[in-house]
Amino acid sequence: MIANQPSIFFTEDHGKPRSAWALEFKNISKSFDGNQVLRDINLAIEWGEILSLVGNSGTGKSILVKMLIGLVQPTSGTISVGGMETQGLSEMEWMPIRKKVSMVFQANALFDSMTVYENIAYPLRQQFDLPESEIKDRVAQVLEWVLLPGIQHQFPHELSGGMRKRVGVARGIVTEPQVLLYDEPTAGLDPVSTTAVDDMIKRFQRERGVTSIVITHDLKSAMNVGDRVAFLNDGVVWACAPPDALLALSDPVVQSFFEGYRMAMELLQ
Repeated sequence: MIANQPSIFFTEDHGKPRSAWALEFKNISKSFDGNQVLRDINLAIEWGEILSLVGNSGTGKSILVKMLIGLVQPTSGTISVGGMETQGLSEMEWMPIRKKVSMVFQANALFDSMTVYENIAYPLRQQFDLPESEIKDRVAQVLEWVLLPGIQHQFPHELSGGMRKRVGVARGIVTEPQVLLYDEPTAGLDPVSTTAVDDMIKRFQRERGVTSIVITHDLKSAMNVGDRVAFLNDGVVWACAPPDALLALSDPVVQSFFEGYRMAMELLQ
């Protein structure tokens, strides 16, 4: 525990066997050119859980999540995905993990020159050997799931921001992953589109049992979708708890970070 870290600190029972967790970070630290961004991160996510990850810009939220698909390597510590440690894996050894864990990037990462169909089909063609008829069926199915049926032949520039976000989600779920990682899924969206994306995240959990980590600056969205909310501050998981329990903490750092959210919620009452 570092200086000024809250005495009431919600964490997990890391005595459980690794197979009990979908995702586990143990003593994870990360430095860039001598600048330490993350320090001794300990965090575990249960199967079927949605964890919202919040904190000020530059606290390492995206870095932490990108470690789960091998885009960033920790300086020290261990990461387990579905009970399998990922340290030292070759690119080939990462492949089965990336079939189980999918990431929806903040900017959607859609190819402008490809149709919606080709964008969503892309990971299927990269990771699986499927007949075109099955690819076609899967693309149509996930577009139904994100409430955008029949837009296969449109291009990303023809879609609204909210629609592009949902196409990005469709591409994330088309491989039927067990874990979905969302990087700012509602950034730049209007309230109606934000609610639609939040509802999708919860529906994937409810109907498909998908485990999710949601990075967001939208505290209302974080509280709405998260079974627990992890607050990153000063390079550590400062607090992690269900939304109501987190807001009830007396720690001044937590109180300060969530003050604006509390005031907004009080105005709505």
